[in-house]
Amino acid sequence: MIDRFHHLFIAPADYDASLAFYRDVLGWNVTRQWGGNGEGRGAMLSGGGIKVALGERKLAPGEASGTAAARPTLHLDIHDIDARFKEMPKGSHVVTAPAPTPWGTRWFVVRDPDGNLIAFEELHRRGG
Repeated sequence: MIDRFHHLFIAPADYDASLAFYRDVLGWNVTRQWGGNGEGRGAMLSGGGIKVALGERKLAPGEASGTAAARPTLHLDIHDIDARFKEMPKGSHVVTAPAPTPWGTRWFVVRDPDGNLIAFEELHRRGG
């Protein structure tokens, strides 16, 4: 299995201010947005060689799992989420078992010894 960097997830204290900063100050392109109309909002931004996803704090993986949402989350691009999860030892480091996300992918999330979150995410569904 190869784990590839895909993006860093940030749950900012002020979503609108952070979106404006990455878009207007850094000049990064908004490549995708989701949520609104009562649902948590999020946006994927690209600076060329790096991607950052911003999400209102209620979208942060740690929120649903009882961990601090303000800490950034490393997202890795995995092509077979179930096979990768089976390779990993079971234990308290598993925050979220394989499950669908609100933004249309599947993932599982683990916590390192310092509390940093690492999301293994299947970005493209196979067979449809």
